[in-house]
Amino acid sequence: MALNINGTTGISGVDGSVSAPAVTGTDSNTGITFPSADTIKFSTGGVERMQITNSGVSGTGVGGKILQVVSAVITTQVDSSSSSHVDTGLSCSITTTTNSSKVFVTVSQAIYCRNPGGTTYSRAGISYDLVRDSTVIQNGVDNILLWGATYSPYIVTAQMAAIVHLDTPGNAGTYTYKTTGATTDGNWKAQDNNSPSSMVLMEIAA
Repeated sequence: MALNINGTTGISGVDGSVSAPAVTGTDSNTGITFPSADTIKFSTGGVERMQITNSGVSGTGVGGKILQVVSAVITTQVDSSSSSHVDTGLSCSITTTTNSSKVFVTVSQAIYCRNPGGTTYSRAGISYDLVRDSTVIQNGVDNILLWGATYSPYIVTAQMAAIVHLDTPGNAGTYTYKTTGATTDGNWKAQDNNSPSSMVLMEIAA
């Protein structure tokens, strides 16, 4: 195919391939190729190193790039005394763009635990998990916990629970992350007194 130079549309020619790029210097297997619509590939030594598409940038050597950020904030109070895990009300969804993407999850959630007390070493606690869809990806038992003095009228703890987690979903798709809680002692509240809780999801190029 001949090289075309047009004052309106610019320069066009062959699409090329990774091993024989369309645009090169003196090195015939290092350059730029145009393999399909809306796609540009860069190769060195006949090996693809980077790809640019409508979904973003991917490829060897370009990891660690943030492709998108989504977030959620909730203030609706949730109360529970269940020993089985239930939703705290905080969740956020993200649609990843590549199979190799990772998702960086940060959570800051207002949690309140209470126990009426009345026994030696009374305590208030919650097992607090991070879940992707139906899969627990970070779990904890008694990870929000307060021990109290003998025969205290009640034991209570209130804090901003924090989670930082780098997840590898495995395939491009839509994923929903949420937190769940299960009572270990007493009962608990999320978003106590309508305090705000937040979750941030960042898609990271692998």
